[in-house]
Amino acid sequence: MLNSSWILIVLGGCVLGMVLASLHHRRRLRVACADPGSARRMGSAVSDLHDRFQLEQESRTEEQVLARRIAEERATRFERMFTSFDDPILVLDRHGEVVEANPAALAIAGLDPEGCAVDAVHPQPLSSMIPNRVAAAEIHTLSRNVMESGAEEFRRSMFELPNDGGVPSTRAFEAVIRALDGNGRTLVVLHETTREREMARLKSEFVAKASHELRTPLSSIRASLEMLSDGEFQNLEQRTEFLGIAMEETDRLAKLVNDMLDISCIEAGVARPRMGCVDLGDLANEVVGGLRAAAERKSVDLRIHAESGLVVDGDPEMLAAVIGNLVGNGLKYVPEGERVTVTVDAEDLTRSVVVTVTDTGLGIPPEDIDRLFEKFYRIKRYERTARGTGLGLNLCRNIVEQVHQGRIGVDSRLGEGARFWFSVPASHPASMAA
Repeated sequence: MLNSSWILIVLGGCVLGMVLASLHHRRRLRVACADPGSARRMGSAVSDLHDRFQLEQESRTEEQVLARRIAEERATRFERMFTSFDDPILVLDRHGEVVEANPAALAIAGLDPEGCAVDAVHPQPLSSMIPNRVAAAEIHTLSRNVMESGAEEFRRSMFELPNDGGVPSTRAFEAVIRALDGNGRTLVVLHETTREREMARLKSEFVAKASHELRTPLSSIRASLEMLSDGEFQNLEQRTEFLGIAMEETDRLAKLVNDMLDISCIEAGVARPRMGCVDLGDLANEVVGGLRAAAERKSVDLRIHAESGLVVDGDPEMLAAVIGNLVGNGLKYVPEGERVTVTVDAEDLTRSVVVTVTDTGLGIPPEDIDRLFEKFYRIKRYERTARGTGLGLNLCRNIVEQVHQGRIGVDSRLGEGARFWFSVPASHPASMAA
């Protein structure tokens, strides 16, 4: 009986709720029918909210697309820059393993950029990227020091790597290590310093050789002047002899200084040649004529075969210095009774004029040929044969190659004489007439 009463009460409540909901719904319909504008305003507000929501969604989508495009562009630009650097670049993680490497770094390690993947998924040990275990260990230690010190810190390390079959036999590098981000990654940039080191060596060598060449004539001049000032020579002939030595050494010193200045000006690009039309045949005849007396004193047969009309654009004084140096070397280094021949010809293939100085002297050892045009280089076995500064041929090369865009070279076999030659582009087709 009690359960039936509760059931009747619940059913009555449900029926009452349905009646009240129906009455509320009918009331809203009557209000809407009585005031249509209010209903439209409510619908318009809902529509505006919906449109505004749609616009915000579209705007956010466009911003996301734009941000993604900017990020992709930056990543692409960084990738291009990273791969285009000539210096090898490595990125190390907090464990000291290589997680990024540009093609230059892969080349040092002997890895193929196309077939080798170096990234966070495929890290490489530092020792495999730098084939110098001592250098790799030092760079690893320095990278940890940088990571612990802070983002502004950096370290440097110098090391060498073997140069496979190249000259020089080793390549020098300077590693600069600095922190890349706050995740423990470090950036290692390897800058090759082989050329800088070689230039420093050549500079030191040049200073040493120049000092030696300057000291020799200065010492001779000083000794001669001291003996003369002390009155040790009462004989006029002896005084004249030592004055002659001092004058000869002074001339040698002046030539040495002038050659050094000329070479420096040409190499620095500050030389001011007086370019014009030069007939190399006539110029060679003139230079050889001035050297005939020296050839006769040494009993050397000096010959020339040159025709007029072989014209080039050049500085006559500089070209005369080249011919004079080559012919003078021939006269100095050939024994008495030998022959020196100067030839001026046109070369059709290269449209140039070639001057050749051939001698029948001692020849040049094979190991010396490649170094003949270096500053202060002299063939040791011939140093007592004739005196010189070792700058003449270097000056010739600079005049021919740097000033006149020509070529210069030598062909020789030991004991069979030597053939020095240089060529200068002809100024116009008439110069090529054979």
